[in-house]
Amino acid sequence: MNNKEHLAEWIDELNVWENKWHNKYLVMPFNRTITRILGLPSSIKFFIQRGHRGWSDEDAWSIDYWLVDNLIPMLKRIRYDRTGTPMNFYRKKDGVDKDGNPTDRASRLAERRWDDMLDKIIYGLKCAKALQELDYDYKDKNKTKLLNKRVEKTFTLIGKHLFTLWD
Repeated sequence: MNNKEHLAEWIDELNVWENKWHNKYLVMPFNRTITRILGLPSSIKFFIQRGHRGWSDEDAWSIDYWLVDNLIPMLKRIRYDRTGTPMNFYRKKDGVDKDGNPTDRASRLAERRWDDMLDKIIYGLKCAKALQELDYDYKDKNKTKLLNKRVEKTFTLIGKHLFTLWD
């Protein structure tokens, strides 16, 4: 029996166990409740730490996960709900009016550059998430190298545009 067959058999046994009425309606809910009760002091401690210093010991335990999980939604918010475009995405060659203000065409081009840069960063962070969760064919070494390269480029972009990541 190979690993896939063994895993499939184990999953079938788990499904049978989960679907027994006493496990489904008594054992599993009881275990979840006990786990929540026992985890409550830690949850309160982490909540207070986040309020006091902006991050908790739980967050610092795995900074890479915390960064990826938090940067993706924050950058999506900037991408879709933003109120402006950083000035370094404007080019003089795109055009300015007689008062030196960017033309509508220049503004559209700057917005497109800004959107493209944010899209690249978001995509790279999604690649990082795939690497963290092994949500890809991790036996394919080329795919792993490609994802790692994309993540490195993303953090280079973040470093280059760090002071423009605002809304």
